[in-house]
Amino acid sequence: MTTTIGLVFKDGIVLAADRQVSSENFVASKYGEKIYQVDKTTGVTIAGLVADAVNLVERLKAEFKLYYFEKKRQISIDKAARLASNIFYGVFRGGRPLYTQILIGGFTNNGRESPTPKLFVIDPSGGTIEDKFIATGSGSQLAYGILENNYKPDLSEKEAIKLAFKAIRAAIERNPYTGSGVDAVVINLDGYKKLNDSELQRVVNSEVKN
Repeated sequence: MTTTIGLVFKDGIVLAADRQVSSENFVASKYGEKIYQVDKTTGVTIAGLVADAVNLVERLKAEFKLYYFEKKRQISIDKAARLASNIFYGVFRGGRPLYTQILIGGFTNNGRESPTPKLFVIDPSGGTIEDKFIATGSGSQLAYGILENNYKPDLSEKEAIKLAFKAIRAAIERNPYTGSGVDAVVINLDGYKKLNDSELQRVVNSEVKN
Protein backbone atom coordinates (compact mmCIF):
# COMPACT_ATOMS: atom_id res chain seq x y z
CA MET A 1 0.00 0.00 0.00
CA THR A 2 2.34 2.65 -1.31
CA THR A 3 3.87 3.94 -4.51
CA THR A 4 7.56 3.73 -5.33
CA ILE A 5 9.30 4.61 -8.57
CA GLY A 6 12.69 4.06 -10.13
CA LEU A 7 13.91 5.38 -13.44
CA VAL A 8 17.21 5.39 -15.27
CA PHE A 9 18.43 8.68 -16.69
CA LYS A 10 21.48 9.54 -18.76
CA ASP A 11 23.96 9.52 -15.86
CA GLY A 12 22.27 7.61 -13.08
CA ILE A 13 19.09 6.56 -11.32
CA VAL A 14 16.30 8.41 -9.55
CA LEU A 15 14.32 6.62 -6.85
CA ALA A 16 11.16 8.18 -5.45
CA ALA A 17 8.38 7.22 -3.05
CA ASP A 18 5.53 8.63 -1.04
CA ARG A 19 5.76 8.82 2.77
CA GLN A 20 2.45 7.40 3.92
CA VAL A 21 2.46 4.12 5.85
CA SER A 22 -0.93 2.41 5.72
CA SER A 23 -2.36 -0.47 7.73
CA GLU A 24 -5.49 -1.58 5.88
CA ASN A 25 -7.64 1.58 5.89
CA PHE A 26 -5.67 3.30 8.65
CA VAL A 27 -2.82 5.78 8.11
CA ALA A 28 -0.23 4.44 10.55
CA SER A 29 2.36 7.13 9.81
CA LYS A 30 2.84 10.14 7.55
CA TYR A 31 6.63 9.97 7.73
CA GLY A 32 7.57 6.48 6.59
CA GLU A 33 10.96 5.89 4.98
CA LYS A 34 10.75 3.80 1.81
CA ILE A 35 14.09 4.50 0.11
CA TYR A 36 17.33 3.16 1.54
CA GLN A 37 21.00 3.31 0.67
CA VAL A 38 22.51 -0.19 0.75
CA ASP A 39 25.91 0.57 -0.80
CA LYS A 40 27.88 3.59 -1.99
CA THR A 41 26.04 3.82 -5.31
CA THR A 42 23.17 1.37 -4.72
CA GLY A 43 19.70 2.14 -3.41
CA VAL A 44 16.44 0.27 -2.90
CA THR A 45 12.79 1.18 -2.50
CA ILE A 46 10.42 -0.97 -0.46
CA ALA A 47 6.74 -1.81 -0.81
CA GLY A 48 4.83 -4.29 1.32
CA LEU A 49 5.22 -5.47 4.90
CA VAL A 50 7.52 -3.02 6.68
CA ALA A 51 9.15 -5.52 9.04
CA ASP A 52 10.11 -7.87 6.20
CA ALA A 53 11.34 -4.98 4.05
CA VAL A 54 13.55 -3.40 6.73
CA ASN A 55 14.98 -6.80 7.68
CA LEU A 56 15.89 -7.38 4.03
CA VAL A 57 17.50 -3.94 3.73
CA GLU A 58 19.72 -4.62 6.75
CA ARG A 59 20.74 -8.00 5.34
CA LEU A 60 21.62 -6.45 1.98
CA LYS A 61 23.75 -3.80 3.67
CA ALA A 62 25.66 -6.52 5.53
CA GLU A 63 26.09 -8.71 2.44
CA PHE A 64 27.34 -5.81 0.29
CA LYS A 65 29.78 -4.70 3.00
CA LEU A 66 31.12 -8.25 3.24
CA TYR A 67 31.55 -8.32 -0.55
CA TYR A 68 33.56 -5.10 -0.40
CA PHE A 69 35.87 -6.45 2.31
CA GLU A 70 36.45 -9.68 0.35
CA LYS A 71 36.76 -8.25 -3.19
CA LYS A 72 38.14 -4.76 -2.38
CA ARG A 73 35.53 -3.18 -4.67
CA GLN A 74 31.88 -2.19 -4.62
CA ILE A 75 29.41 -4.83 -5.74
CA SER A 76 28.05 -4.44 -9.29
CA ILE A 77 24.32 -3.80 -9.56
CA ASP A 78 23.88 -7.00 -11.58
CA LYS A 79 25.40 -9.07 -8.78
CA ALA A 80 23.54 -7.07 -6.15
CA ALA A 81 20.20 -7.81 -7.83
CA ARG A 82 21.10 -11.49 -8.16
CA LEU A 83 22.05 -11.72 -4.49
CA ALA A 84 18.80 -10.04 -3.43
CA SER A 85 16.86 -12.38 -5.74
CA ASN A 86 18.55 -15.41 -4.15
CA ILE A 87 17.53 -14.20 -0.68
CA PHE A 88 13.92 -13.82 -1.78
CA TYR A 89 13.92 -17.20 -3.54
CA GLY A 90 15.52 -19.03 -0.61
CA VAL A 91 12.92 -17.95 1.94
CA PHE A 92 10.11 -18.36 -0.61
CA ARG A 93 11.06 -22.00 -1.23
CA GLY A 94 11.39 -22.47 2.51
CA GLY A 95 7.73 -21.60 2.92
CA ARG A 96 8.26 -18.26 4.65
CA PRO A 97 8.21 -15.64 1.87
CA LEU A 98 9.10 -12.02 2.43
CA TYR A 99 5.95 -10.00 1.93
CA THR A 100 7.71 -7.16 0.20
CA GLN A 101 8.80 -6.04 -3.24
CA ILE A 102 11.87 -3.93 -3.95
CA LEU A 103 13.38 -1.80 -6.64
CA ILE A 104 17.17 -1.84 -6.67
CA GLY A 105 19.27 0.55 -8.72
CA GLY A 106 22.98 1.10 -9.16
CA PHE A 107 25.86 0.72 -11.60
CA THR A 108 27.61 -2.07 -13.45
CA ASN A 109 31.23 -2.61 -12.43
CA ASN A 110 32.91 -5.25 -14.53
CA GLY A 111 36.14 -3.38 -15.31
CA ARG A 112 35.76 -3.74 -19.09
CA GLU A 113 33.49 -0.81 -19.85
CA SER A 114 32.23 2.43 -18.39
CA PRO A 115 29.83 1.95 -15.46
CA THR A 116 26.22 1.84 -16.64
CA PRO A 117 23.15 2.66 -14.50
CA LYS A 118 20.62 -0.17 -14.19
CA LEU A 119 17.33 -0.71 -12.41
CA PHE A 120 15.66 -3.98 -11.32
CA VAL A 121 12.43 -4.98 -9.61
CA ILE A 122 12.37 -8.13 -7.45
CA ASP A 123 9.17 -9.81 -6.26
CA PRO A 124 8.59 -12.06 -3.21
CA SER A 125 9.39 -15.24 -5.18
CA GLY A 126 12.74 -13.85 -6.35
CA GLY A 127 11.54 -13.03 -9.86
CA THR A 128 13.70 -10.25 -11.28
CA ILE A 129 13.02 -7.85 -14.15
CA GLU A 130 15.31 -5.11 -15.46
CA ASP A 131 13.76 -2.02 -17.02
CA LYS A 132 14.37 1.68 -17.61
CA PHE A 133 11.48 2.74 -15.41
CA ILE A 134 9.45 0.77 -12.87
CA ALA A 135 6.67 1.52 -10.39
CA THR A 136 5.54 -0.67 -7.50
CA GLY A 137 2.77 -0.58 -4.92
CA SER A 138 -0.93 0.16 -4.91
CA GLY A 139 -0.52 3.40 -6.86
CA SER A 140 1.72 1.92 -9.53
CA GLN A 141 -0.90 1.92 -12.30
CA LEU A 142 -1.45 5.65 -11.86
CA ALA A 143 2.30 6.27 -11.81
CA TYR A 144 2.82 4.18 -14.95
CA GLY A 145 0.38 6.39 -16.83
CA ILE A 146 2.72 9.32 -16.28
CA LEU A 147 5.92 7.37 -16.87
CA GLU A 148 4.78 5.70 -20.10
CA ASN A 149 3.86 9.03 -21.67
CA ASN A 150 6.89 11.03 -20.59
CA TYR A 151 9.95 8.79 -20.19
CA LYS A 152 12.93 9.16 -22.55
CA PRO A 153 16.25 7.30 -22.25
CA ASP A 154 18.28 10.51 -22.48
CA LEU A 155 16.59 12.37 -19.63
CA SER A 156 18.80 14.77 -17.71
CA GLU A 157 19.00 14.48 -13.94
CA LYS A 158 16.59 17.37 -13.42
CA GLU A 159 14.14 15.99 -15.97
CA ALA A 160 14.25 12.58 -14.27
CA ILE A 161 13.59 14.09 -10.84
CA LYS A 162 10.66 16.09 -12.18
CA LEU A 163 9.15 13.05 -13.90
CA ALA A 164 9.47 10.88 -10.80
CA PHE A 165 7.89 13.61 -8.68
CA LYS A 166 5.01 14.02 -11.14
CA ALA A 167 4.34 10.27 -11.18
CA ILE A 168 4.25 10.01 -7.38
CA ARG A 169 2.00 13.08 -7.17
CA ALA A 170 -0.43 11.45 -9.63
CA ALA A 171 -0.65 8.42 -7.34
CA ILE A 172 -1.11 10.63 -4.27
CA GLU A 173 -4.05 12.39 -5.94
CA ARG A 174 -5.99 9.20 -6.74
CA ASN A 175 -4.70 6.31 -4.60
CA PRO A 176 -5.89 6.30 -0.95
CA TYR A 177 -2.85 4.34 0.23
CA THR A 178 -0.35 6.84 -1.20
CA GLY A 179 0.21 10.23 0.39
CA SER A 180 1.97 12.60 2.81
CA GLY A 181 4.60 13.95 0.42
CA VAL A 182 7.39 12.77 -1.83
CA ASP A 183 10.92 11.57 -1.10
CA ALA A 184 13.49 11.43 -3.91
CA VAL A 185 17.03 10.12 -4.20
CA VAL A 186 19.60 10.57 -6.96
CA ILE A 187 22.30 7.94 -7.50
CA ASN A 188 25.20 8.76 -9.80
CA LEU A 189 28.91 7.96 -9.94
CA ASP A 190 29.54 10.53 -7.21
CA GLY A 191 27.37 8.54 -4.83
CA TYR A 192 23.92 8.53 -3.24
CA LYS A 193 22.08 11.76 -2.42
CA LYS A 194 18.67 12.20 -0.82
CA LEU A 195 17.05 15.50 -1.75
CA ASN A 196 15.52 17.47 1.09
CA ASP A 197 12.14 19.13 0.56
CA SER A 198 13.56 22.50 -0.47
CA GLU A 199 16.03 20.93 -2.93
CA LEU A 200 13.27 18.82 -4.46
CA GLN A 201 10.89 21.74 -4.84
CA ARG A 202 13.66 23.89 -6.32
CA VAL A 203 14.30 21.31 -9.05
CA VAL A 204 10.60 20.73 -9.76
CA ASN A 205 9.81 24.45 -9.91
CA SER A 206 12.80 25.27 -12.10
CA GLU A 207 11.75 22.60 -14.58
CA VAL A 208 8.20 23.92 -14.64
CA LYS A 209 9.41 27.44 -15.36
CA ASN A 210 11.58 26.20 -18.20
